[in-house]
Amino acid sequence: MFTLNFCFNIIITMENQLVEIQIPEIWEKENEKILSVGQLKYNYLQFARQIFQGKIFKNKNTQNLIRVSRDGIMEWWRKSRKREHIISVQLLDYFLENGLFVEENPDYKKRPEIESASIYESECKINGKLFKVIITIRKGIDNIAKFRYYTLKNVKLISIK
Repeated sequence: MFTLNFCFNIIITMENQLVEIQIPEIWEKENEKILSVGQLKYNYLQFARQIFQGKIFKNKNTQNLIRVSRDGIMEWWRKSRKREHIISVQLLDYFLENGLFVEENPDYKKRPEIESASIYESECKINGKLFKVIITIRKGIDNIAKFRYYTLKNVKLISIK
């Protein structure tokens, strides 16, 4: 009986881990494909403001709270140039909640109002391509961590023959 329970628990644990590793995937919609990059950015700027601005998310890896401010959304808007990066903002909550902590450093500009900057990593698939997501979070002296920006790095899949 012990062996049966033990095997059952291992299967349940493996099943839960598989669910946790599932990478979110989004696709550009047909009605978005006809939009210019500027129009697409504008639409997703409005989306990000309505859905994320002012919200606080809890990172599962560190248990830290991360606020999405207008500044973070505008930084994303200013730097987004590729269609994949623009539509990826739909996954911002996923990135913030599920990103894995990489490192924390003092503010490189030594601003008195910023205590540190942290880097988190996540993954996603956009239009069938795998991307590594690098998220920057800044922690102010008021102890509130704020989303600052994220970048996407295309991951080249190696096929084994």
